[in-house]
Amino acid sequence: MKDDEILYLVEQMSDEEYLYHEEVKCYTNEGSPSDLAYARVRQFRDAKMLPILNDLLDKVKQAEQKQHLYFMIGTIGVNSGDVRAGMLLLEKLEQETKPSLLESILEEIAKQRCIHNTERIVKYIDDSRSSVREAAIQALRVCRDEIAEDALIRLITTSNNSFDIMSANFVLATIGTERAVPYLIPLLDHSRGDVRHSALAALSELGNGLDLSIFLHGLKDRSSNVREYALVAIERHGDEVAIEPVIKRLHTLLKRTRQIQTDEVLIAFRFLHRFQHSHQAIPKLFHWIIQTKREVLFDEEWQWLEDHFTCY
Repeated sequence: MKDDEILYLVEQMSDEEYLYHEEVKCYTNEGSPSDLAYARVRQFRDAKMLPILNDLLDKVKQAEQKQHLYFMIGTIGVNSGDVRAGMLLLEKLEQETKPSLLESILEEIAKQRCIHNTERIVKYIDDSRSSVREAAIQALRVCRDEIAEDALIRLITTSNNSFDIMSANFVLATIGTERAVPYLIPLLDHSRGDVRHSALAALSELGNGLDLSIFLHGLKDRSSNVREYALVAIERHGDEVAIEPVIKRLHTLLKRTRQIQTDEVLIAFRFLHRFQHSHQAIPKLFHWIIQTKREVLFDEEWQWLEDHFTCY
């Protein structure tokens, strides 16, 4: 593809025209020049285009044009798996200063399969601009090495920004190892629920040898998100010790009609179902729920019961 063809696509990607669709009675960008251009770019996979895109980045001046070119580079990396796309993005990360462009590059880096030069990304998790920090934290998701893990551990132990800590915890859940566990446990006492539930999510992924009491304690947390993540962890790591606490939590959930559906009831159902043949209380519990609690169950929960207890 020639320079002028690429630049024409870049121009079309910026043309966010909204069209009125009679069938759905609303305006949408579906079928607009921008929509069609993006659809074409999403098919890019030829790594031979990378030098051309690199040259164009040195020629164009507008930030929006550069963002579209970075999207093309990232897309080639995703579709082809060619590590040169990630290497080019890292190179450009060193050259840009505008927050919007740093974010664009980091977002494209985060889509790659693997990035080896972690140091170039790590420094941005301390950036003064929150959007850049967040993009850098997410980019570390594809950097599976000790440098990335150490940087995230440092962040969760020194930062006062709960949103940054929460994001770092979720990334640690993906790339972390058991080394991170001692630094995550203290966050279970953090004042912010989003930090507690993200720490619990990471511990569920990384803490195979953890004392089950850590997850059982989460069932009593004042945050509904923490309680749900605690159940997720118990379903994954729990044994018979967790049966009584889970039954107690299920009774609480089914006391009244819930306004918002979460996965808690289904998670509790699945966990208890695992032990139904060894604990008589569990079949009795399910029988009681089927006979008396239909009105407080959501359709998905009732369907699960019908699928697993046809005898009732």
